[in-house]
Amino acid sequence: MRGMRNGKRKTTYAQARDILERGQYGVLSCICDDGLPYGVPLSYALSGNSLYFHCAPEGQKLDNIMHDSRVCFTVVTEGENLGEKLTMRYESAMAFGTARMVHGEDERRAALELLCRKYVPTLDLSQGLDSVCGNLIHTAVLRMDVEYISGKTSARQSQP
Repeated sequence: MRGMRNGKRKTTYAQARDILERGQYGVLSCICDDGLPYGVPLSYALSGNSLYFHCAPEGQKLDNIMHDSRVCFTVVTEGENLGEKLTMRYESAMAFGTARMVHGEDERRAALELLCRKYVPTLDLSQGLDSVCGNLIHTAVLRMDVEYISGKTSARQSQP
């Protein structure tokens, strides 16, 4: 993979990871079996070197990942149009790695709880996920094993 063209905007690993942690959603990119690219916006949760996503138990992204497990996940935060300056202020992070379906029930439930805590931190999970979310048998979980994270920011260079 080629490096970033504008190295002045590259973040440190810690900054890129922070962007991933703070982001609200991102786009998971994968490859269709006919070679076409496919990107889908998803909510997610980061834990260690893994990103977790929930989805239906079948569909295009799962077909793609079964065909080729290599994926890229992109998050953009702090997006602001600077109007007449003809530029944007933003932070972004890209995570590269492989994805797979989570089959172990303990990891699947832990990932779903992680997602719940991220998006609804006030949600009471003391009675268990099924009591809050209903029957989760039709909810699949994907895990992306992150091999590399790259971040970019224009926030420092574009401040008024």
